[in-house]
Amino acid sequence: MVVTGWTRGSAMTPSEPLKAVYSQWAERFEKLLRMSDYPLAIKMVEQDEDIPTLAKRPLVDFGYHLNTCQCFAISRRDGEMIAQKQEDMWCHEAAIGFGFTGGKPDAFRDGLRFFLNGKTRLRETGNHVKIAKKWANKFPRFEPGKYIAILSAPLMRAGFEPDLVLLYVNPSQLNLILAGVVYNWGDDVTCDMAAHGGCVHYVVPPLLSGEFWVSSPCNGDILSAMKESADLVFSAPLAKVERLLEGMQAISDLGSGFPKKYELKYEGWLPPEYTEVSKIMKMHRALTSR
Repeated sequence: MVVTGWTRGSAMTPSEPLKAVYSQWAERFEKLLRMSDYPLAIKMVEQDEDIPTLAKRPLVDFGYHLNTCQCFAISRRDGEMIAQKQEDMWCHEAAIGFGFTGGKPDAFRDGLRFFLNGKTRLRETGNHVKIAKKWANKFPRFEPGKYIAILSAPLMRAGFEPDLVLLYVNPSQLNLILAGVVYNWGDDVTCDMAAHGGCVHYVVPPLLSGEFWVSSPCNGDILSAMKESADLVFSAPLAKVERLLEGMQAISDLGSGFPKKYELKYEGWLPPEYTEVSKIMKMHRALTSR
């Protein structure tokens, strides 16, 4: 992706957060995870009047179309608030996944029929029609026409109420997030590892389910939006963010936060609860001296 004139934060949309707590949450995420970019606020928009006036439109303000992953990248790296409608999009998968008809429901229906027949993935499935159709029909989608646009912005300056918070994190950072989920909910998190349509998987499944979600980036996100190849994407519904942060803070206070203190130690220290289970299972005894 080549975007001229941008450096991180230099073009940040001059908006204030709709609620002061968004800035507080963003600061806590950045501090706990030592993040290199901004936690991202995402909102699905149903009406034109709900698009903030300060939001940039790719086609109008930049003069070209963008992939949704590129919009996300500009928001989380450069601080821009971006509103993307169907006419701003370059990749059809985002339009299909988000149900953006662009005011042309018949044309959208024709395109969706072509998509669901597996035509876009036929070559990549070895020309196996059944396999291509199977993939297409499992692709997550919102109801066509329900939404008209998607908003992205740094959480710290979200001038709207987000539906989701996205965190682009490496496995070590993700571990702290997942431990925070366990701390307050006792649950593991569903993973959605898909090769295609990353931006759709970041947004649609967690909004439809209301649950935390972990997704892998698609090739387009890596190549066209220059996403760090080691990162995964964690999606948090807005209603769960406060408790998630509480759990992450508690785990960090127990000594599992950042910065990490790495040490390779054979038969190293384990929590008392771990050694108790090991004794019950008659697993082992220490072979190295402490």
